[in-house]
Amino acid sequence: MADSPDQETRRFAAVRASSETVGSPTQVPAKHPRNSSIIGLILILIAIIVLAGILLINSLSSSSDDSSDAAESSVASDTPSVTPSDTSEAEDSAGSAESAEQPTETTAPSATQAAGNRPAQPSLPADASPANAAAQANTDAGDLNNVYTGSASTSTEFAQAVRDAFVNHYLETDELSGQVTATSPVTGGNYTMNCTDNGEYVTCTGGNNAVVYIS
Repeated sequence: MADSPDQETRRFAAVRASSETVGSPTQVPAKHPRNSSIIGLILILIAIIVLAGILLINSLSSSSDDSSDAAESSVASDTPSVTPSDTSEAEDSAGSAESAEQPTETTAPSATQAAGNRPAQPSLPADASPANAAAQANTDAGDLNNVYTGSASTSTEFAQAVRDAFVNHYLETDELSGQVTATSPVTGGNYTMNCTDNGEYVTCTGGNNAVVYIS
C-alpha cells in the first residue's frame, strides 16, 4: 500500500507565497549627501564676509576723505589773509629795521661859503701837502673844505680832524680865527690848535709841532 499523506499533512494545504503574504520589499529612502549643503553655507558666509569688508573699506575711505577736507578747511581758515596794505606795512617795518641796524655815516661839517671874498686858488706855502680828496683834486677853495698838512709830524688823519673842529668853530661863532681842540685818530689824544686867517687860507698850529692849512 502506497504511502498516503499523513492526516496532519493533508489538513494544512500548501500555502503559496504571494504578494499579499510575503509583501513587497521595504523602500529605503535615498540618503542625500550633506557635503553639498555645507559647501553652500560656506559660500554664503564667504559672500557675507566679502560684502561686509567692502562696506567697511568704503566707510573708512569716506571718513578719511571727510577728515582731510575738514583739516584743509581748518588750515585755510586759520591762515591769515595778507592784504596789500599789510604787505606794504611789513615792508616799511623791515626797511625801518634795516635802516636802524645800519650805522649812520658821520659826514664832516661843511662851510659852503666862508666870510668875505676868498680866492678859489689861494697861494699856499710850499710845505702844504694835500690831506683830503678835495685838496688832492685841487678843487676851488673858499668853503674851508680843502685841508693840507704843513709839517712831517702832522698826519693826514689829524689834519682832517683839525679841519672838522675848525669848521664847527666857524659855524658856531662865524669867526675865521680862534682856538679849537682836535682828537688825533692816530694817538687818540686831544690837542689844542690855534688857528689864524690871512684872508686866503687858515693856518692852525699846536700839538706836537702840528701844522694844518685850511682853504
